[in-house]
Amino acid sequence: MKTIRLFLAAASMLASGVCFANVPGGGNGTGPDVSVRDEGESIVLDNGIVAIRINKTDASLRSFTYEGMNLLEGGHGGGRFYWSWNTPAFGGPRGTAALSVDPASNRGDYAEVKIHCPWSGKSNEAAMDVDVYYSLKRGAHGYYATATLRHPASYPFVNIGEWRSNTYISPMFDWLSVDELRQRKMPTKADMDASVPVKDAPKEVTLLTSGDYAGQFECKYSYSVDLGDVNVWGWSSTGRRVGIWMTVPSHEYYNGGPRKRELTAHMNHALLNMLNGSHYSIGMQLILNAGVDFKKTYGPFFVYANSYQGAETESVPKVAEWLWRDAQAQARAERSAWPYTWFKHDGYAQASERGTVSGMLKVNDAGNPASTGADAWIGLAPDDHGTDFQHQGRTYQFWVKTGADGSFNIPNVLPGVYNLLAFGAGNIGTFKKENIEVRAGAAINLGAVQWTPPRVAATVWEIGIPDRDTQEFNNGAFNYSQWATFAAGRAEGAAGRGLTYTVGKSDWRKDWNYAQFDHAPWTIKFSLENKPPKGAPASLYVALASSQSTLKVTVNGTEVGRYKTPLPAHAPVRLGSHGPFSETRFTIPSGLLKKGANSIVIMQVIGNGKSGTTQYDYLRLEADGTRLSVP
Repeated sequence: MKTIRLFLAAASMLASGVCFANVPGGGNGTGPDVSVRDEGESIVLDNGIVAIRINKTDASLRSFTYEGMNLLEGGHGGGRFYWSWNTPAFGGPRGTAALSVDPASNRGDYAEVKIHCPWSGKSNEAAMDVDVYYSLKRGAHGYYATATLRHPASYPFVNIGEWRSNTYISPMFDWLSVDELRQRKMPTKADMDASVPVKDAPKEVTLLTSGDYAGQFECKYSYSVDLGDVNVWGWSSTGRRVGIWMTVPSHEYYNGGPRKRELTAHMNHALLNMLNGSHYSIGMQLILNAGVDFKKTYGPFFVYANSYQGAETESVPKVAEWLWRDAQAQARAERSAWPYTWFKHDGYAQASERGTVSGMLKVNDAGNPASTGADAWIGLAPDDHGTDFQHQGRTYQFWVKTGADGSFNIPNVLPGVYNLLAFGAGNIGTFKKENIEVRAGAAINLGAVQWTPPRVAATVWEIGIPDRDTQEFNNGAFNYSQWATFAAGRAEGAAGRGLTYTVGKSDWRKDWNYAQFDHAPWTIKFSLENKPPKGAPASLYVALASSQSTLKVTVNGTEVGRYKTPLPAHAPVRLGSHGPFSETRFTIPSGLLKKGANSIVIMQVIGNGKSGTTQYDYLRLEADGTRLSVP
């Protein structure tokens, strides 16, 4: 089997002397006037570099022309960019279009089309008003798309499920780039047509029977990623040497926080923007009860087109790399311009109407003096009736990574009252500081923010890294045959083989599997130098990267508790290294731990005929008055 994979390094581009200094919108802001052409059923916006044809009724784009090429031509259903939600029947907004900004009013610098899509009042259609905007600027190498959803309090209950934009692009695009791991020439349409279903797998998983990847599994979930980690993804045509990219100028309008894992793009030439997704059970579906007044703006986000500017003799991988690096530079330029001054609509706040929150995260963990607040996720999320930030969908959230000294600056925050939240940096749990009020134009400096991660006793041993993921464990690292990895692990679990891990001898990178399947017990063996003193606290801390089962824990044959996550998820079946995070503690009664050999057994309690999975993030035994006796 021939496998083509590409791991990119920015150093290679620097060595070649290429430097990307992109500006928002691409290009340099010069060029012909933006023009508008009414074609009856559609409106065409054209700036001489790109042109988009907007359907007046369903707010879709039927063509996206760049350098004379329609980048959608030949795509699924003829190719198009469109908006959709899950109900009813994966439909989307429909309405009437109007020119909301005439370029004649601004000397040809900018044009905007608005498609107003009110609820029809029919019970079998989504009770939601939608305004879709398409924006084109002079000299831009792409277009901006925006949608504002509104559910007045007078509207009935609605569950639109997932809310997304999708683009079916031309088959000329053959190379997909999502992040540094997911980079490769994709199976052709003929290869996908020749693929076959896989027994007991989701319908999205197929086995390729032809082409470069014959014998390998293909699945759209292979291209899922944590949205907080990426600002751009897209496709390159290595033959025509052009690219099409989804750039993310802000993450504030996505649901589920920075660890929200979602689809981005996949085989059959799809380019997605999952604005409110529910894959991996992170981020709630958009459900609104009667009486709830809801309004949220998604975007503007920039769909960017670029063309290769290097040597004509360059190799295919280098062409794809060049286009990818340029797209990354474009995404950085778009983020630097957020919020956009040119987009002026109710519900989209300018920089002067937003606030800033800064400070320095300090971690105090008596059991780990080396702990710091460096490289932690820290952000602002509203309370939203007590909903965990990982499940919020109706709100805006604002997240950044802390610096090497724990410092943070959260810019462009919408006015409101928020919880300040933080996690990561090798610390357990979630920091929370309530009632942070952000006002328009105000800069709040919180100074030193003290985080004391929970602890009941000294650390005796630990398994894994507290990073809300399973990639450090056996089989946890991403690979394009991840379904085969999952299937093998599930079969082994069903066979009842279980797992035995000996502290001080085993290595979690090789001996702790990325997921626990079915009923097979997982046993942790360890030896203590002495029995803990009577009354000394002892506890097993368990952090879960995902779980859909009830866990039963026994210590030296005695059950000490059961736990079922309030955020159930089956992440491995969608090839995910994590779902929603949850955590718990199992108190170990005094006298249960003993000198010498001890064992802890974790089993999934699953109903007859059912399967289950659990992905562990991190486990830690805490106990005072004793220590590990290493074999």
